[in-house]
Amino acid sequence: TTPSYAWHLGETAKAEGIDPARDLAIRRIIVAGEPGGSIPGTRKAIEELWGAELFDFYGISDIYGACAGQCSRHEGLHLVEDQILLEVLDPSTGQPVADGSQGEMVLTTLQKRARPMIRFRTGDIITADRSPCACGRTHARISVVGRLDDMFIVSGVNVFPSDVESVIRQIPAFTGEYRIRLYDEDHLTRFDLEIEVEDGAGRSEPLVETVSNAIKSRLGLRPKRVTLVANGTLPRTTHKAKRVVDERPGVR
Repeated sequence: TTPSYAWHLGETAKAEGIDPARDLAIRRIIVAGEPGGSIPGTRKAIEELWGAELFDFYGISDIYGACAGQCSRHEGLHLVEDQILLEVLDPSTGQPVADGSQGEMVLTTLQKRARPMIRFRTGDIITADRSPCACGRTHARISVVGRLDDMFIVSGVNVFPSDVESVIRQIPAFTGEYRIRLYDEDHLTRFDLEIEVEDGAGRSEPLVETVSNAIKSRLGLRPKRVTLVANGTLPRTTHKAKRVVDERPGVR
């Protein structure tokens, strides 16, 4: 399932009087479709909710279906390099980036005959690590940062929803649900944040300052406004979560 739906299922179970970690026999959860499975705070929250170990996978139907997955070390997703040639390129120049630097994942199939794909632009921004993993595998490991079309630019800084999520998930007072609102102000892109808080989380002013400072530390900029809302206010999803509402004129 997706990370957001794994969280939604666990919350729903608790609302029905079922403790997933205590009452269910789930040992492992496989997630895909969103970066959350590789965000430490998100993975930890889902694992604690379910009492299970979470593994992140990556798939793209144009290429190979499920073609990368985490091992027990949880240090990136091993790519099936015997089937796929990996390139990580600067999306603006098409030039390779160094290992550990962000770039667009470009894939070429090595075994397909009926429909080979040559230098297919996935639209996913990743980092790659080609060093051997402690598990013994030597295939390259990828970490998905986000979708190129989910990225927005504020004051010259590239921002992905996963950057914001990694901050929010580290603050226990929050449920982990959030929404980003993009808009234009004085011909510049600004963003506001809505964040759900746990019941009885305490005064809002210190929490707003805490999260605003944490985002500034990670991104180098702050949201224009942070609004804290009650648990259950923001919509849940049965598929991929939509975290960004873009209100800029002419942008869809």
